[in-house]
Amino acid sequence: MEAVYKYNPQDYEELLRDYMEEFYRAYEERNHLQMVLAMQRLHSETKYAMKEGDISSGTREEMLTYFGGLIDG
Repeated sequence: MEAVYKYNPQDYEELLRDYMEEFYRAYEERNHLQMVLAMQRLHSETKYAMKEGDISSGTREEMLTYFGGLIDG
């Protein structure tokens, strides 16, 4: 059964989509190191997406909290 996540990578632009997919893949493999590395990329790319007006500041914070929670969970 395919996992259902809060954020669908297909709803976002190139790099943000790729980094989300990378994170979810690492999460499914339970690869903590890869999740942390993907989280670093997500942190930078969500900042860029926010500055470009693709996502709001609130959405960025929610995303980072969500992905961080998956790492800690």
